[in-house]
Amino acid sequence: MNTETELSPQTKTPLLNKAKVKALALACAQQRARKFTRVSNDFYVGVEAALRNAIVNRVANHPSVGVTLR
Repeated sequence: MNTETELSPQTKTPLLNKAKVKALALACAQQRARKFTRVSNDFYVGVEAALRNAIVNRVANHPSVGVTLR
């Protein structure tokens, strides 16, 4: 597997639903003294990159037993 090509952060199919990410981010922002009202594209890119890294790490650290990732 070519990780540079297949796991690049600029894939055509996003892993996340932008509307759900925005809703959660702005809901979390209500807990802060400064209330945010917008979410930048850089925020989405960062969240998606963190998700990709989490998936790659979980798969890499998963024991090689069975056929199901748990």
